[in-house]
Order: sequence, then structure tokens, then C-alpha cells
Amino acid sequence: MARFMLTSQARDAVGLLALAVVLLVVDLTITGHFHRNLALQAIIFAIAAVGLTLLLGFAGQVSLGQNAFVAIGAYALGNMVQKVGLHPLPALAVSTLLPAIVGYAVSRPILRLSGHYLALATLALGASAYIFASQWTSVTGGLDPGIVDLPKLALVPGLERDQLFTLAALCLLAVMGFSLLLVHSPVGRALQAICTSETVAAGAGIRVDRTKAAIFALAAAFAGLSGGLYALFMRSFNATSFSILLSIELLMMVIVGSLSTIWGALVGALLVVLLPHMLEHFEAAKLFIYGAIMTLVVMFMPNGLASTLFAGVNRLLRGDRAR
Repeated sequence: MARFMLTSQARDAVGLLALAVVLLVVDLTITGHFHRNLALQAIIFAIAAVGLTLLLGFAGQVSLGQNAFVAIGAYALGNMVQKVGLHPLPALAVSTLLPAIVGYAVSRPILRLSGHYLALATLALGASAYIFASQWTSVTGGLDPGIVDLPKLALVPGLERDQLFTLAALCLLAVMGFSLLLVHSPVGRALQAICTSETVAAGAGIRVDRTKAAIFALAAAFAGLSGGLYALFMRSFNATSFSILLSIELLMMVIVGSLSTIWGALVGALLVVLLPHMLEHFEAAKLFIYGAIMTLVVMFMPNGLASTLFAGVNRLLRGDRAR
């Protein structure tokens, strides 16, 4: 019997369709406030994690400052809605575009660094963003009160059901679809070449500086979109939501999920969002358990949890075909 094998593009298209079905089922079946909020948080943070996967996993550029772009997106949306009177949808567009512009501007000097110097520079960016969010009270409201009483999202007036979940799910599907197309495009191959060796990539005619700046800006845009959705989700928030710990959590999502596939961001985001609630009865040991999970993943699943699971499924399917 002839073996039927899907190309990677076809598998990703099927996966994207399956993701849409799963999100629709979750939207229609999960009605409990607590579990629905957990799912929504996972969706929101997965969007930022996808951008970091492109930046770190495909371009090989470390960033510990993604909290800065999430904060810019959240505060941009809050100010556009409250002070300018903009509708949440165009405000969400601003919260995506503004971090992209800032990200592109700061990437030019920052990405001249590499290794731990780049990590330290982006860490400084994230720390500076937290200080600005805490002190620039005319824009951010500081630590107290912050941004408060954003209106509940109502895309369709009079509709009682939760419309933010639908919007966030559509944003996730758009981000995933765009990222998968990017990975399979010549740009995606250029990113992988840069990750392998910037010198070789430059010798092959790839504009390394321009490509790195563009992917840094794209990751910042995704983080800003995540921040805008987070603002709509929380409706009231302050600078403590955007500390450097947020960047660490996003990095954990990517490392635990997978550095080699966009799908890992979904697995990592779901795991990192669910873990604190699963470990609520083990408060004293929570940090130890986090560290143990990270250590086990790095030691035994160097490609990430998602890649390991996908590889296992593929081996099972090949075994069935062989029989």
C-alpha cells in the first residue's frame, strides 16, 4: 500500500483547522467563569509566546524584555479607549503597531550585541519599561491606581455572551496562520540560516541586520497585541502586571513548549497558565517544582515538550503504516 505523507505545510494547515475547531468547542462548551478565564489567559499569552518563538527559536535572538512591549500594548489600548475615546478594535490595532515601531527602533542598536550581552541588554529594556510604567503616572497611572474601569468589550451591541474570547481566538488564529506562512517562506529559511550562523547567512546574501530587526519588531507587535487583549481582559491593571517576571514566564512558555515549532507556544502557554492553579496546594514547593520541570525538559526534551510529543505521534503513525 502506498504511504500517504502530508507535507509540513499541509500538516500545519490541518493543525490550524483543528485549532479553530478546538477554540470553537471551548467557546461553546466552557461556561464556567474560572475555567473560561484560564483558557482566555492561555490564548492571550500564547500570542506573545509565538512572537518570542520566532525571535528566539528561529532567529536565535534572546530577549528578556518582552514585558516592555506587552506593557506598551496594554497602556496604548487603555489610553486610546479612555482618553481618546477610540473603539477597542482600532485601539487594538494601535496597541499592535506602536510596540512594533518601538521594537524596530530599539532593535537596531540592541541586536548588534549577541549572547549574554544581548540577554542583558533586553533585560535592561524590560526593567526600564517597568520603571517607566511605575513612574509615568500621567500615562500609566503608576502603581496606584493604574488603568481602571475599561469598558467591557461589546463588538455586537446587545449580545450577552463573552465577545472577548471570540476576538482573542481570532487574533490567535491570525497570528498562528501568519507565523506558519512566514516559517515556510524564504524569510523563514533566512531566519534559520541566521540562527545557524550569521556569517554564513550574510555570505549567502541575506541582509542579516535588516532581517533581525524585522523579526524583533514582529515579536514586539505580537507582544503588544497580547498586551492590548490583556488590558481588555483585566479592564483594571497597574505596573505590577508588567514586571520582568512576565518576560521570564514567556521565555518559560517557549522553552517548555518548543524552540523548533510555532505550535510549542500553545503547549507552553497552556502549561504555564495552568501550573500555578494545579500547584495552589503546594505553595512552599512551587518554585522548586517550576525549576524541576524546566530542568527535566532541558535534559530529556531538548527540543521542547511539543516537539517531543509530535515526534512520538509521528513514530506511532509510521509504526502503524509499517505493519
